[in-house]
Amino acid sequence: MIDVARQRVPMRRTAAVLATGALAALLLAGCQNGTASKVTANAAAPTARTLNTPPEAVSPTVPPIPAAQATLRFDQVLGVPTNKADSLATDLGRYARGRNLTLVRRGDPTASYRVLGYLSAVGGDEATNVTYVWDILDASGNRLHRITGIEIAGKADADPWSGVNEAVLNAVAARTVEQIYAWLNQVPAGPGAPPMPAAAAPMPGTAI
Repeated sequence: MIDVARQRVPMRRTAAVLATGALAALLLAGCQNGTASKVTANAAAPTARTLNTPPEAVSPTVPPIPAAQATLRFDQVLGVPTNKADSLATDLGRYARGRNLTLVRRGDPTASYRVLGYLSAVGGDEATNVTYVWDILDASGNRLHRITGIEIAGKADADPWSGVNEAVLNAVAARTVEQIYAWLNQVPAGPGAPPMPAAAAPMPGTAI
């Protein structure tokens, strides 16, 4: 569980919405050309406000398979309504290709790592908190790493997801991929020392 009690805005209780399998299917189907490509200069940059990542999200666990040999598959993404799923899938795929991450189709047994996602949006009087959690599992289902974050979206009506625009989804995707990339490219600090994450490219936006 993620404790965000100190960082969230006033909230109304809302029912969780489960995404369909369209998100993972679309994301992975678009990444099968086998050719890595850089993010174009005119690609949308994340502009949403971001809360600091909780300390428990930056475990120093070393990935068992080197980044150059690793493949990933997004098996599950829960919590995103269908009208937002396509945008998130497109953004995740674009940033993954820009970082030369190798994605395989959902359910592919050859994948080095499985990625499971959980997102929620909780609306308040002033803004909406979008919380995301990504678990990276090995081929046997053991959790190796967890990524968490919170983006601040606009004021919403009865449905908190109505305040979540493309900029917020873009920010979630960009920072998710950056954290996956950093984890895959961790460099040991020396004998007996915990591994240090590889430097990740700074992402545009305002951190708070």
